[in-house]
Amino acid sequence: MNKSLIIAIFCFLFLCCRGESGNFKIYYQKANEKLNQYYIDGLSTHLDTALYYANQLNASSQYKVRGVNLKLTLYMLSKKYEAGYEYVDSLLERDFNRSYQKNQYKKTFKALLFEKQNNISSRDSCYKEIVVEIEKFINENPLDKNAITDLFYVKLKFEDKDKVINEITLMQSQKSNNNDFLETLKETINSMGKK
Repeated sequence: MNKSLIIAIFCFLFLCCRGESGNFKIYYQKANEKLNQYYIDGLSTHLDTALYYANQLNASSQYKVRGVNLKLTLYMLSKKYEAGYEYVDSLLERDFNRSYQKNQYKKTFKALLFEKQNNISSRDSCYKEIVVEIEKFINENPLDKNAITDLFYVKLKFEDKDKVINEITLMQSQKSNNNDFLETLKETINSMGKK
């Protein structure tokens, strides 16, 4: 009898978890479809619908980071910076791929709020704080290409494009392992609009 109860509980938990991941996939796909429709026609109503589906996502540990990244994208594109800030604040550091990213997103939403208020000094201050955190992470993980990309993407928010490219060139001279990657990053930044 005891074994039967344990097996029944195990089967119940397995089916619940399986259903949860299935629901996640459905809501995630629907949210992504609406996001893609927004990219096609630019209608903000698609973002609202996508955010509705994204808010239905369960906190399944297997897919949590994907759900978090989707919601962050939606909050930024829909310019719901306060809601985005509150959402990030409710998350744990482990809900992100890298240790600095929770603070990066919180400060980015804060910077975007300052920008909306035309407070450029406070906006730039937020971005500079993010740079310090990413640089600390890169010092401990010097080959992390995503962190390096994040670093220079954030720097583009408050520094001149030519200065950022010069900083990448300097990094190239110091890190021989990432030369191809850094060259591609420079080309990508160089092809961006003028700032």
